[in-house]
Formats: sequence, C-alpha cells, structure tokens
Amino acid sequence: MAGIGLGLGLGLEAAAPQLAQAAAQAPVPVGTYLPPAEGLPGFCLYRPDEKKTPAIRAGVIKADPDFYQFALPETWAEAQLLNILTGNFCMPRCEEPWYEAKFENPKEGSAQLIVTELQKLGAKPTSKLQDLGTPEQVVNRIGNFITGTSVPDEEEVLSAGTKQLGDGRDYYLYEVYTPFSKTGGHNLAAFTTKGGLAYLFVLTAGDKQWGANEGKLRTMLESFRA
Repeated sequence: MAGIGLGLGLGLEAAAPQLAQAAAQAPVPVGTYLPPAEGLPGFCLYRPDEKKTPAIRAGVIKADPDFYQFALPETWAEAQLLNILTGNFCMPRCEEPWYEAKFENPKEGSAQLIVTELQKLGAKPTSKLQDLGTPEQVVNRIGNFITGTSVPDEEEVLSAGTKQLGDGRDYYLYEVYTPFSKTGGHNLAAFTTKGGLAYLFVLTAGDKQWGANEGKLRTMLESFRA
C-alpha cells in the first residue's frame, strides 16, 4: 500500500504543471471583475480597454466614445478564442471577419461579437447601415455568421427589423431559428455600422437553454452598443 501511495504522490507531482494550467484556464465569472450594468440587476457591463483585442490595439476599432459594450449575466465567463479568429496575425488589414469577444455559460448560451471592414461586404467605408440594404437583404450577407453554418432560409428568419437603441444608432435586429446549426437552434443578432466597420453581435442557445433564458438573452441583445 505504501508503494501505491508513493506512486500516486509522484504521479500527482509530475502532473502538477498540467493541473496548474487547467486551474488557470478555469472559467472566471464576469461578476467577479466587471462593474454592474446600470439598471440591469444580475448583469455586468463589458466595455474593453485600449489593450484588450488586436483590432483595438492596431487602431482599427476606435473609441467613439467607447469601442463597444454589452451587458452580460454575472455567471457568464469569457471564452478563449484562437489567435487566427481574433485577427492577431493580420491586423490592421484582415481579409476575413474577426471575432472580438466571446462569452458563454454552458447552461444558458453564448455571445460573440464579430467585426469586419465594410468593404468586405461590398460597401464603401462611409456607408451607413441603410446603404447596405434592408434587414432582409443584409441577412443574406451575414446570415452564415449568425447561424455558424450557412445563410438561413427565409422561413428560418423569424424576425428582421430596424431599431434605434440607446446610443441613437440604428441596428438591424434578427431572430433566426435553425435547429440543425452548430451554434444552437435559437439565434439573436444585432447588426450595425460604425467607422468603416460592420459589427455583428450574436447570441445563441439550444432549445433547453432558450426555454429557461430567453428573456435574459433578449436583454443582452438590446444592451449592445457599437
């Protein structure tokens, strides 16, 4: 028995670096470090600083007056993104859209912000939101990023409209239901333009997550400000 105990001790000692790394990567609830979102009990406000992402550090995304912001439930945590997805290797001129941020809670869903240059959507850098077309037309350009797979069929787009949010900017808001998409069947999205860039904030949830958290996800959607 002593030999077994000694072997187990040596095994744990050898595994210590891996265990420490796993502990360091454990999800940290945003409620432990982000400020509360005003008027939204149980939510925190995510507003990146000037060093947070490759696009911000490269000056591609500029503060006007903020880089962007959105509310998150206190129990959600930031997810790690691969460098290739953040644009870290191509800033300041990326040929493909990049992911600014991703947050998630396994029981409730996920949120991610995707950004690209307006020129990549076939528009001029000075284009306003309405210059890109109607909400129904624009979904054909960005739908694959909402679903994570392909552009949704017309019957899968449950709603598509325009709304002016608290910052006075117009947003196209979408609800898309694609039960076979890889990101989850229920998708909410807010899309707008600013400073020559297109911003797409996407919330996704499976059927079980949606049933218990629909209201929370809709609150997050309308909290987004580019």
